[in-house]
Amino acid sequence: MKRFLVALALIICSVCTATPAGAAQTIGFPTFNGPAIPAPPVAYTPGDMMRTMYDAESSGTDFWMDRLLARSGNDPAGPWLMSRGRAVFMKTHNPSVLGFGGHVAYWESVNDNNAYTVAITPGTFTEQVSQRWQAPSHWKSVHTSGSVTVSQTKFITDNNVAVTNLSIKNNGTSSTTLQLRATSPYATTGTGSELTGQVNAYNNLTTINPRLTGDGFTVSSGGLNRSVTIGAGATVTTKVVMGFVTDEIPESLTDYNAYAGYSPATAFATHVKAYNLWWAQNVPYIDVPEPAIKKSVYYRWWLMRFNNLDANIPGQTYQFPTSTEGVLGYNNAIALTQPMHIDDLKYLRNPVYAYGDWLNVGQISKSARFLDNPGDPENWSNSYTQYIAEAAWKSYQLHGGQPAIAANLAHYAEGDVKGQLAHYDHDNNKLIEYDWGALTGNDADAVSFHWKPGNMDRAESAYQYSGALAAAQAYDATGNTAKATEMRTLATQIKDAIVNVLWNPNRQLFEHRLKSTNEWVPWKEINNYYPFSVGAVPNTAAYKQSLRLFDDPAQYPVFPFYTANQVDKKAAADAGSPGSNNFSTINSTVQFRLYSSVLRNYPNSWMSATDYKKLLYWNTWAQYIGGNTQWPDANEFWADWNGTGIDYRSWIHHNILGSSNWTVIEDVAGLRTRNDAKVELSPIDIGWDHFTVNNLRYRNADLSIVWDDPADGVVRYPGVPEGYSIYVNGNRAATVSSLVPFTWDPATGSVTTSGTVTHHTAVAGLQAPNQVVQNSPRMVDMLAKAGVDLTADLTNLASGATVSASHTGSGSNVSGAVDGYPVNEPFWGAGGSPNSQDWYELNFGTARTLNEVRLYFKDSRPASTTYRAPSAYTVQYHDGSTWVNVPGQTKSPAAPRANYNLVRFSAISAQRIRVLATNASGAKTGLTEVKAYNRAGAQSPAGLAKVYGPPAPSAR
Repeated sequence: MKRFLVALALIICSVCTATPAGAAQTIGFPTFNGPAIPAPPVAYTPGDMMRTMYDAESSGTDFWMDRLLARSGNDPAGPWLMSRGRAVFMKTHNPSVLGFGGHVAYWESVNDNNAYTVAITPGTFTEQVSQRWQAPSHWKSVHTSGSVTVSQTKFITDNNVAVTNLSIKNNGTSSTTLQLRATSPYATTGTGSELTGQVNAYNNLTTINPRLTGDGFTVSSGGLNRSVTIGAGATVTTKVVMGFVTDEIPESLTDYNAYAGYSPATAFATHVKAYNLWWAQNVPYIDVPEPAIKKSVYYRWWLMRFNNLDANIPGQTYQFPTSTEGVLGYNNAIALTQPMHIDDLKYLRNPVYAYGDWLNVGQISKSARFLDNPGDPENWSNSYTQYIAEAAWKSYQLHGGQPAIAANLAHYAEGDVKGQLAHYDHDNNKLIEYDWGALTGNDADAVSFHWKPGNMDRAESAYQYSGALAAAQAYDATGNTAKATEMRTLATQIKDAIVNVLWNPNRQLFEHRLKSTNEWVPWKEINNYYPFSVGAVPNTAAYKQSLRLFDDPAQYPVFPFYTANQVDKKAAADAGSPGSNNFSTINSTVQFRLYSSVLRNYPNSWMSATDYKKLLYWNTWAQYIGGNTQWPDANEFWADWNGTGIDYRSWIHHNILGSSNWTVIEDVAGLRTRNDAKVELSPIDIGWDHFTVNNLRYRNADLSIVWDDPADGVVRYPGVPEGYSIYVNGNRAATVSSLVPFTWDPATGSVTTSGTVTHHTAVAGLQAPNQVVQNSPRMVDMLAKAGVDLTADLTNLASGATVSASHTGSGSNVSGAVDGYPVNEPFWGAGGSPNSQDWYELNFGTARTLNEVRLYFKDSRPASTTYRAPSAYTVQYHDGSTWVNVPGQTKSPAAPRANYNLVRFSAISAQRIRVLATNASGAKTGLTEVKAYNRAGAQSPAGLAKVYGPPAPSAR
């Protein structure tokens, strides 16, 4: 009865407040404290600012990004090590010991042990915490015992080599002899100057072959020992190097050998320069009037790098570079936040980072709804609310690539939308149903589920609408008009269902709807407004009434940015279901998306650019502990806002739940992605008198955006005219005198705008997304693993072939390996086969000429041991009477590997071919895909350029 009365009161109250609430967001702007933000070392250039800055400092080892993000002394966020490699990092870090104390991780903590430590005797060495200093690239600390001071500098290289430089000074008046001993639980045997070992990564995803060595050290009793005698006032330098070597990253061994041979000074300089060069190659320079926001932007770039996994583990887990949900906590590629990460990652100049995320999720999602990565099933396994397809499509609009790339995106997006509906839409009304809010990103903060139990038609269905539209546009890019039409039709059906089922005309709100009683659910959260965020709501006065609640901070405050409507949250608490009321960057991300859409597409009197600005500033403030710019710490979530500060910051530090950098690029600077070659800017004017977003990679060109308000009489960027300008490849292309939307056509130079155009010119060579050629070695390799050949336009002879096999295990089927996509399901597998060898045959129906076969072997780890790459295989053809091996087979890699294997040979003519595989010990062979080609006469990359346009310069 109590819950009924509360609900009834809410219904009456909501009807009464159908008019504007008249309680505009009253929170002001936060104040920041802390040290000044370091100035760039060079004057602004509209060309490549980050590279110019790097070049100015490249003769030394002190770089702007390191200075900007450096942390000194006792860090209130904790002693986390900022330096990391592609797969290796410190899950926990114990700075009191020399070396890499704590829990070393190879994608995840290996088994909660140190990487290696260095002991110095005699004496007890104590770290001087006040002298601790670390930058993103390296850590420095000072340790003392009596008259001896040890200065330590340590870092992890990109290719997973952990290096410790030690400078040992004798401050005494007589010489001293010290014993140094380096030990690792992972490398315990060897001779000479090196220890080695072998250990499986967490969940047995790959095998690591650690190697440990040190300057002047020799192997003794399972460790590395060295004796040093240091004269009075003298200093001795040495280093210890550990490589986490894997077969799939051959550079790990190359780097280990190189760093082992360097002097300590050369090792440090080589690493620091390489680490900071990455920023110059990948990160756009962003400048804004508020220094705290500027630093937060670069902190976010570091977060994206720190939480990125690029382990290249063969199989169906982590073979693509992917962002992970907080390497210091829930360390997995969780589907819910992948689109938020892609929103930021797409603005890294190299597309492998954004593309890696959606390829990773698409390839492991069984040709259906997107799922979390199976490599770490302990951390989440489900999400009914994500917009990966939408975010992925925007990344493709920005970077572009051959239509075959768009085809994969379209396939994943279609599978996700249809798979989500199949899994959650039980009554086929095109709306997903759900009954429980304890999922990542909502946890217990969502309030609607507590009103009454049972399934609800949910407003999160809006993301299936945006996913269907993304699939349609991706199919358009491939020329598949039939599929594009099908997905647009589905999108319209979802949009109609949202409006027809979830719109409550009595309260003039979009509300979830309880299936058992058909009641609209009066308790709401920010999720109720997802349809506005994706444009699934008609732009009418009636529907826009729903936005009135954002005028009232008692319901949806700008800050803290909660999940739940706060009036409804109180009602739930009064009814005995308080849940939690946390807030985090994931919530601000959702609010940013809402404001971004509403301010452009649903103008109203309740939501303003000033609110957006407040959100931008408070989102930044929350990243800093106490608003102090010295200590950024993006926790998983925050709680207990006391009116002036945050009383609780969660235990997961430097987390990337949510996103933020896209807000400055897309909303403040105004860049909008498009399907043609034009450049469109549509800024949200928050009153800033200047800003720049410099050297974005826009398809095959470099794009810079500059705003310098002519009204203030101050020239902010010397050499750049005042006004709102875009530069292409360092040259000015268009300028409008005021901060208003405009679209520039590179073919003609014309500008469409309501403002005054003061400059415009044509620029040759800019392309639509599907005209761009992606041909960097990394992109070619990455897409090949996803079944796409970027080097030639080939006909897959396996398509349409009749297939058969020696044995077909439960859960698999023979046609699953010729559906065109090497996603982890459907597949063919020989599970349960009694044979030591199994085969899979293609019958083309007529003789075909071919000289290449691509095999994608199934690997079911960590879920089971059923499927592994075979211990050996060969491609055979039927010569009319018997099966014979195809002569001259060249295999890459030489030994069978999970997922992608390339076999080339001199051309043969055959109607039937097969793969004969020797099953690995304790496992069977499976194939997620087989492709067969005749490469002779195929179009080269130059030939492709004639079709799609000239090749784009590879991103540095």
